[in-house]
Amino acid sequence: MSELIKADNEYKEWIAGISTDFRKSQIRASMKINDEMLRFYWKLGKGISSMSEQFGYGMGFYKTVSDDLKSILPDVKSFSPTNLKYMRYFYEMYPDAVICPQVEDELITDANRPQVGDNLQIIFRIPWGHNKIILDKCKGNSAKALFYIRKTIENNWSRDVLLNFLGTDLYGINHQCRIYFPVLLLLIPVHLPVFQSCVLSLCMSRS
Repeated sequence: MSELIKADNEYKEWIAGISTDFRKSQIRASMKINDEMLRFYWKLGKGISSMSEQFGYGMGFYKTVSDDLKSILPDVKSFSPTNLKYMRYFYEMYPDAVICPQVEDELITDANRPQVGDNLQIIFRIPWGHNKIILDKCKGNSAKALFYIRKTIENNWSRDVLLNFLGTDLYGINHQCRIYFPVLLLLIPVHLPVFQSCVLSLCMSRS
């Protein structure tokens, strides 16, 4: 560390600011790369699903696609038959997740930005490993899958933490809370506002 950074506080703060900005740019770049990769996976999954349904390709189709892509892109490790299956599951779990143009596109405005499937864009915000776990544990239940994606984003869950919460059926607890707690509130006498408040707080904490 230089003598200047030890002696000049203004310079020290400037250097610290550069460091902070660099870390933030790294995070933004990582998020953008993840977003672009998942959009590609979704699009490839859509193609695999469409080809399989149109031409009746069986399970061997994944290996065929894998071998052909690996021959063209030998340095890419993402095209194993298993990963290709997950890409198809990814698309079929969220078929309405329209691939919207990126924010950085100068030609896109609020007036012409696609709206259909906008609420599903969160599926591109978590890592692929997290998405695969959710696909495994929420087969055929997109509402449940989206619930865990939101919780992952809100709480910055690691894969291990996500697995733990999937094992506790947090979604089922949350769903029951939404159904039964409003009924319970109606049954509580109006002269018990404190108890009502406690019940409402519990309900909100599980939402």
